[in-house]
This record gives sequence, C-alpha cells and structure tokens, in this order.
Amino acid sequence: MRTAPVLTCAGTLVLALASSLAVAAPAAADDPLRAFHEQEVVWSPCEEHLLRDVECAWIDVPLDYADPGGERASIAISRNRASDPERRRGILLTNPGGPGGTGRQMAVGDRPDHGFSSLGAQRVAEVYDVIGMDPRGSGASTPYLDCGAHYPVTDPRPTDDALSGHTRAVIAAQRACESAHGGLIPHMTTESTARDMDVIRAALGEEQISYLGRSYGTYLGAVYGSLFPQRLDRSVLDAAVPPEGMWRDVFTLQSEGDRANVERYTAWVAEHDDVYGLGSTPEEVLAVLEETRARLVESPRHDQWPDDPEPWIFTADHFDSQVGHGARFQEDWGPSTAVLWYIVNDLPYPEVEWPEDPEWPEEPEWPDPGIDYDNVSLMMAVLCEAEWPTRLSDYYADVREVRERSPYGVGAIWHVPQPCTFASHTPAPLVELEREGYPRGLVIGGEYDANTVYEGAERMADRLDNALITVTDEGDHTFYGREGMDCVTAAVDAYLVDGVPAGDARCAGRPRSEDPLDPQEEMGGAARVLDADPLRDPLRAGPISFGISDGGHRFP
Repeated sequence: MRTAPVLTCAGTLVLALASSLAVAAPAAADDPLRAFHEQEVVWSPCEEHLLRDVECAWIDVPLDYADPGGERASIAISRNRASDPERRRGILLTNPGGPGGTGRQMAVGDRPDHGFSSLGAQRVAEVYDVIGMDPRGSGASTPYLDCGAHYPVTDPRPTDDALSGHTRAVIAAQRACESAHGGLIPHMTTESTARDMDVIRAALGEEQISYLGRSYGTYLGAVYGSLFPQRLDRSVLDAAVPPEGMWRDVFTLQSEGDRANVERYTAWVAEHDDVYGLGSTPEEVLAVLEETRARLVESPRHDQWPDDPEPWIFTADHFDSQVGHGARFQEDWGPSTAVLWYIVNDLPYPEVEWPEDPEWPEEPEWPDPGIDYDNVSLMMAVLCEAEWPTRLSDYYADVREVRERSPYGVGAIWHVPQPCTFASHTPAPLVELEREGYPRGLVIGGEYDANTVYEGAERMADRLDNALITVTDEGDHTFYGREGMDCVTAAVDAYLVDGVPAGDARCAGRPRSEDPLDPQEEMGGAARVLDADPLRDPLRAGPISFGISDGGHRFP
C-alpha cells in the first residue's frame, strides 16, 4: 500500500474557490487545479484481502482548496471495471455513509469468503466503473485524522448527574481533537470531500460522474451536485438525510424514529397477546416494558451463553437499546420478542445450540484487518462543519423531555451536548443545496428508518425536485442491493443502468413476522437474534449508520 507523510497545516479555512471554477474547463491555462486534474493515475492491485479483486490508486488533492499550491492530501480510491465494456457509460462514484465511513470496499463484488457483497455484485457494475473512495482523513487516505480520543456516548435516558459527567467528557474529547489536529479539522468537511470527488473525476478523464450515496453520503451527493451541476449525470440518494439542519437536527430526529417503531412494535405484540401475554393493548405492553426496565435498574440481569467464559451484565440501559433496536426490524419481531419474553419474565435463557463456524476457503479475518471501515475522529470533525447550540441549559431541557417521550433506542443520546458544542473554530457557511443543471435523480426513504427518518427523504426529494422511492412499513436503513429489497433494486437499476426516467414509486418493506411461535419454541434462534447486525450486510451505511456502536446503538 502506498504511504504518504502525515501533513499538517496552519491557519483557518477561508472562502472556497469561486463557483465559476465548478464548470471551468480543466485545461484552461489559468486553472489553479490544472495540475491535479491532469495528474497521472497509477492503478495497481489492492493489497487488502477483501479488495483483491479490484484495483487501487491514490489521487492528490489540495488540502485547502483556497490554497491549491499549499499542502496536499491523498485520496485512496478503488475501481471495479464495467463488466460489459461495450455498454460502459462512465464511472459511478460511491459513498457508504458516516460521516467518517470509508468506501473503497463499495466497489467489491460477491466475496462469500468474507460474507460480504457490495456494488460490484449489482447490475450497475455491468455498465459503470464502480469507484470506491476513502474520504479525506479516513482509511488509506492521508493525512489520517486521529484525535486519540473516543467519541463519548451517553445512555438513552441519562440522569441529571450523568449529564454533568458526559459534558465533561465531550469537552475533553474536543480539546484532545483540536490539540492533535487543530489545523486539519477545518478542512475535513463535506464540501472539501465533494471537491475531492471532482478532482477524481477529472483525473480519471471523465466529463461527468454518476453517483450513489447512502445515508450521510446522500448529503455529500447533494453538495456535489450543487457545486458541480454540469459534472453530475445520474444520482441515487439512498436513505437520505434532510437538506437542512446540519448536524444536530439531523441526529436528534433519530429518537422520534425509534419512538415510531416502538409504537408499531408494541401494537404488534398486543395483537399476539395469546402468544406472549405481555398485554392486549400497546399501552399495556409499554407498561410491562417500563416495569421490566425499573426492575433492571435495581437488579441487572446476568446472562451467559455456552461459549462465554463468564456471565455478562444486562442493564436497564441495554434494555432500552434492545427494545428500540428490535422494534425496527419487523421481519424478526417473532424471534426478538421471544428473547424479550425471557427478560420480562426474569427467566434464564434456555440452553441453545450454537451454529458451527463457517469454513472459509482461505481463512481470512473479518473484518479485514487491513481496512479501516470508519473513523470516529473524522466524524467528530465533519459534524463541526456546522454550528451547534452553545447553551447547556437547552441541551439539558431537551434531554429531560426526550427521556420521557422517546426513551427506547437512541433515546437522548444525540440530545446531550456533543464535542462540537465546544468547538473553537467558526465554521464556514454550508453549501446551499439545489438542483439546477443536472438530471432528475432518485431519493430513497424507508417509512420507519430511524437512522435517517423518512421525513428527511421527503424533504430532500422536495428540495432537489427528485423522484422519491418510498419503502413502506420498513425500519431498516439503506436499501439498494439489499436482501429483501428487490423492488427498490429493480427501480434503481432501471434508472442507473437502463436509463428509465426517474419517477416516484412505492416498494413494500420486508413482511412482518406472522404466526409467531411460543417463546420457548422460538428460543432456538436466540443466539442469531442477539447477534444480528441491523444493516443485514457488512456495508457501512452510516450517520450515521456507520458504526459507533455502544450497547447496541448504531448511528446514522
């Protein structure tokens, strides 16, 4: 793998290049980015095991686009060449989400030896060179942002005492990040990454790109289209964030998304009171859940699976997370409620037979140790591209309301003060999102997606006048190419591959659990339920779902 020195820079972010540069001919003699646009791109086999079937390269970009002659950054990209060269229609740039998610693995096809499949296995790989990218500050790109501090995460319904401790923790985290990389942080923005994408386009000799972004990547794609409208062809924004409210408003919507899922889930449990005996109305079921949580506050549960060396402690906070998480995935409501039944009734889990470990042909490690799938430090930096409220009393008031109204799932996790609350730099204005000069694209939204709520997809589609694919009665996050999402995949392929004009559509989500088994019969699948990944595949989709994980939380 190519390495590059870690760069540092001084000063603050100044105004970006004039918008005329977005459409200026790259061959112009006075183009300050000409050297970047005309650089030689050297492709070679990727060194990482997961990426062995795709090519890798590095693209040099300005660290600060207001100073193209200054320090440089290097963006790691991957390429899966179009499998039908005669039908090739250019490159498809991609982003998996985040902020902070890396993306070179997005170009990979089916890799059963890793239990992994990505866009290289989809129809888009027939006609596009699929390009994966590790955004600046992450993965194999340089400079790499490492604050040397964890992102502090609180519990879904923190006490007032816990709020004080959490506030001290986020202050320490932000100070550590600024101490380590104060000069880099102002350049780790969505706008800078979008400008990197255009350098990649030009360096690869393409007049235009098409784009597919998931979760946070939907915002990145909208920013790119706003900056470089003549350079964007077809675009798909999968599980879209809203076009405004960066970033606190985007994240705090998640608690409402979890609340909506709990409402439909408790209604389903009440419909099956003959199986579970947890209540015949949603209100009765919710009361039982609250009674269980109160018991766990006083006496946490101790569980031990056959392969565990010692018992693990299941607390009331874990319970909040598990209820909110399980409520999202309607196709697993039967198995997940069976697990919940044992917790509610304070019974030990029965002995379960663990499935044998799969025999991988080449015995690779998973996750591939050579790939950094997400960078929390980069997420901290990107979130600070927008202003955050500074009055602590407002945060605390929000927390007290949310822990009563929406305590399950993420709860008040995003309502507490965040590191960016204490950022020392003043961010530059964000790019105003608009679609003027590039074709109508597709926005996809899940009706009960709690990472990026459906309201956000509606607002993004309205802002860009894009078509909207609605995935009904579905709480999962990101949809194209995913198991059980054939309707969505077909609609996207028709648009991206076949050139069918983008149009509104409705696709049914995965079917709800039907005819649930008695919990003691169902419990043979308990291990599968507890270990199930909410993304249903190894793709990082991010806010953002990309992967801070703590007690079951997964953020867009």
